Amino acid sequence: MNRPLIAPSELETLTAQFGPQPHQHATVIGDGWWEEVRRSLSRRRGEVLMVIQRPGGEILVHTKAFYPPEAYRLPTGGIGWEETAWAALYREIDEETGLPVRSAMWWGLITYTLYPSEGAQDRGIPFVSFVFYVRTEGEPRVADRAEQIADFRWVSPEALPEIARRLESLDAPWRGWGAFRAIGHRFVWEHHREQLLLSRIR
Repeated sequence: MNRPLIAPSELETLTAQFGPQPHQHATVIGDGWWEEVRRSLSRRRGEVLMVIQRPGGEILVHTKAFYPPEAYRLPTGGIGWEETAWAALYREIDEETGLPVRSAMWWGLITYTLYPSEGAQDRGIPFVSFVFYVRTEGEPRVADRAEQIADFRWVSPEALPEIARRLESLDAPWRGWGAFRAIGHRFVWEHHREQLLLSRIR
């Protein structure tokens, strides 16, 4: 795969509109989940990580029918190779939640190197999450049943560290996936907790 996951012009556009945002790089041992990510890169270059907040201050998490029990997380969605992250954000919010976007902001970038195992340092593959914050209202509904979303919950922003901890504690074969998913939750809490907590009292 020779195509870059991040177009410099896209970052320039987002930075011009929303200002400089944090960028974190992480390495993850993907275990069996690594192969799924590798295959997915033929159709998508990364994902949007969606921090969706309603007027009362709660943020949206979901779980899917095939996840382990209580494995709730922030919604994400793929970015096609010919699609901007901004366009993917609006498409994925509609497909996964059906919620209206009242306002949206870019909140940063997480890049990853994913390895299939501890001893396979020559087989790393890249991945990227564009983090977006969205203000909404109403209740979510699934527009695309293929997403297999089983349940939504509105939770306090303070729940993010505990959600990350639960994801990190998943057993095989979900261990690598849980470690990967936990990173985004810690990123949001570390870099944007003040904005999330202030938003609930406005």
